[in-house]
Amino acid sequence: IFGDRNVKSYNGVPISKNAHEQDFCSVNPKFVAVVAEQIGGGAFFVFRTDKVGGVDTGSCKISKHNGAVYDIRWNPFNDNLIGSACDDGLIRLWNITDEKGVEPNHSPVQTLKGHGKRVGGLQWHPSADNVLASWSYDNTVKLWNAETSHVISNLEGFKNQITDFDFNLDGSQMATTCKDKTLRIFDTHTGSVAIEGPGHNNMKVSRLRTLKSGLILTAGFSSMSSRCLRLYDPRNLSGILKEEAVDNANGSLFPYYDPDLNLLFLAGKGDANIKFYELENGDIFYLNQYMSGDAQRGLGMMPKRGLDSGINEIARAYKLNVAKKLVNVVPLKVPRQSKAFAEDLYPDTAGYQPALTAEEFAGGKNAPPKLVSFLELQSANATSKGFTATSAPEALTGQADPIGVNGEASAEIAALKKELDALKSEVTSVKQDLKERTDEVEGLRKENEELKGKLKASQEEIAELQKNGVDASQVGSD
Repeated sequence: IFGDRNVKSYNGVPISKNAHEQDFCSVNPKFVAVVAEQIGGGAFFVFRTDKVGGVDTGSCKISKHNGAVYDIRWNPFNDNLIGSACDDGLIRLWNITDEKGVEPNHSPVQTLKGHGKRVGGLQWHPSADNVLASWSYDNTVKLWNAETSHVISNLEGFKNQITDFDFNLDGSQMATTCKDKTLRIFDTHTGSVAIEGPGHNNMKVSRLRTLKSGLILTAGFSSMSSRCLRLYDPRNLSGILKEEAVDNANGSLFPYYDPDLNLLFLAGKGDANIKFYELENGDIFYLNQYMSGDAQRGLGMMPKRGLDSGINEIARAYKLNVAKKLVNVVPLKVPRQSKAFAEDLYPDTAGYQPALTAEEFAGGKNAPPKLVSFLELQSANATSKGFTATSAPEALTGQADPIGVNGEASAEIAALKKELDALKSEVTSVKQDLKERTDEVEGLRKENEELKGKLKASQEEIAELQKNGVDASQVGSD
């Protein structure tokens, strides 16, 4: 696998510098979305994939958030619908049309309200239409019917901040990682814990992906704070099937999984490279890596349906470079001498058609994604698809304006009030980030104290042996 060196870029993009641990980028064949740096409130940009280069960020920014944006995700069955997770505890859904793109005063088509604290991450169901999962700092995961804004199920029992989640193939289960160092698998219909076990024994962020085989792959840190990959059997989480060392860097890992080829693309926050692994028969095989000179804040990966089979492109990464305000587009290819279609690189893959409706999933049904041939998928007419909310979206502020908007003075007061609320939200976000860092440092301090205790005990044991005339270096062999 080789990365194209002559990369194209979106230029002049002020990317969010928020410390929240998400990749801040989501991509589909039509659009690239990137979380924006903004003082007061939150925003994200939407760029067209066919117009790479200099961008007018003022005309493609969605700003109607009352706090920082923490995650954005395109709907896998609707390239015009994107969800955003926000510091104000709300999830907003936005419809981006092919013709108009981002419009002035763009408003959400749906608002999902139910979390008690800020929402940290989103993920769409792999086979059910308009079913969205969210995790929050209230230590819960919710599954929503995005059309009706109703909660389908609640996943609870976390003792610390959730760090990641992932559906299995048919969406019947969801695996989660958490800062309480526990790996859990939930039934997505009942919300009950099916099984749990020890995860990475480290306070740093770990993430996971559920493989096509059913095994769970985690990317995190060992007890000695080195980065590693692990495989777990979802039927028994008490042991590790396989552990693969990655390196000793400090940035959290972002795993991107290709279920069609059983490939893993691994990127680290602050790294300049992307590593490639093959996952087969319960093992992890390192292949090679793409190297660049620019550190990445996060990545967005193009879905399979947006790739170019004419150049044997098996993945496309959108690397966020905060310092240079760039989004670098990196095609990842498998070179072949033949120009013929490489069937082995493009097996049947998930298409645009969901296998279930949201109502069917809420009623207890499960189904794997509908697969279609890659050539059929490329020739499919992916026109703009509408979204109909069956409950009214929440107003921008979430409440009626007590002052009113009659006259210039009242309008100015309302604008100042909104700005003040946004600044308060930003202060709350900074305080929360500081608390998380403090908790992480405290966790590392405790681990250090434990290691010091073990070292001291070993030294005392050696001293006692030497005092008794025993050669400590021979104890192990005796």
